[in-house]
Amino acid sequence: MRESYNSPLEPFGQALLAYWQGNESAVLILEFETGQKKSLSVSEFFRSHGDFFPTENVFEYCRGQILVVRAGTGVHALELEKRGYEVTAIDICPQSVHIMRDRGIKDAWQQDFLQFDGERFDTLIMLGHNIGMCETLKGIRGLLRRCERLLRPGGQLLVNSVKEPGSANFPSHKGYPGELKFRLSHEGNVGPWMRWLHVDFETLTSHALECGWSMVKLIGTEEGGFLARLNPCL
Repeated sequence: MRESYNSPLEPFGQALLAYWQGNESAVLILEFETGQKKSLSVSEFFRSHGDFFPTENVFEYCRGQILVVRAGTGVHALELEKRGYEVTAIDICPQSVHIMRDRGIKDAWQQDFLQFDGERFDTLIMLGHNIGMCETLKGIRGLLRRCERLLRPGGQLLVNSVKEPGSANFPSHKGYPGELKFRLSHEGNVGPWMRWLHVDFETLTSHALECGWSMVKLIGTEEGGFLARLNPCL
């Protein structure tokens, strides 16, 4: 494969656009620094509500004005709008925003959440394991500070993530198992390496408490996945 993109997420955006323009067999490849490769059908990013994973079912926990972070193709934002919520959807990928607007999402913007400084919201949503944008356990503190600035008093952050297998499964991986390094490719075009965090519930709880946040598990799975609510303790 050749490194064709400067942005780590450009292959993701190109894969989404290919599917949206009619290539229903579009595939995204994840290559981890451990050598493991994973193939994802891009159709996964266009799921309907009935096909959501258990830890994506945030709808009964939402309230007020909502910001959907790294909203992707807008699958969650669309469902929230159908249920009458006032929703703002942001994503760093221009292709994602183009697709969301095509799908009829009223308030979709290209924004990097880590630099986003908009109005305040009652609920922030990070699904698709997007809390992982903080890259490392140390990055959790900065991410929560950003969230706190964007929440109204009494506001909440809803996130999902998953426990990664231990180092026994990937002996070449050093450090916390959920601190991942991988790159994305689509149709042979590959982006640069990027870091991402998958964090287990207990570890995230510990870091949230250190940052002055409370945390409650709302949904858990046998595989170590979870949906949680976090609130800043003002």
